[in-house]
Amino acid sequence: MVQDFATLKKIYNAFDPFRPLPAGDPAYVDCQEVRGDNDILVEVGREILLSDRKTCQLYAGHRGAGKSTELLRLQKYLNEQGCFVVYFAADEQDIEPEDAQYTDILLGCTRRLLEALKDNANPEPLVSWLKSRWDDLKDLLPDVSTYL
Repeated sequence: MVQDFATLKKIYNAFDPFRPLPAGDPAYVDCQEVRGDNDILVEVGREILLSDRKTCQLYAGHRGAGKSTELLRLQKYLNEQGCFVVYFAADEQDIEPEDAQYTDILLGCTRRLLEALKDNANPEPLVSWLKSRWDDLKDLLPDVSTYL
């Protein structure tokens, strides 16, 4: 009976829907046939790679459907195409799920971007980008002096 429980526990944890598979994991199953004909590498990756303008994509689905796994595949593909991709799963360290504000999202993304780029030899493009984002953020925030 104890052996059966240990085996059941191993099987249960091998299929943890809350842990995305890394790109190239042999456990990955391509569900494109039942999910639809769209391949994230083609549909989203192509738009990111070919567009001359800023792009925004929404990749949605129910919990455990494989969104994070597909995004990790996209990250690997874009890295292979010469892009610098910062992927992170927003967690309580970045965003409080019960009380998320857009500023929390911006700050979480900025923190993760800085962590990913801290060893970059040429920080000027990042510094320029952050300055422009800071100016945008100042325009969105109310005058802080009213709270002092």
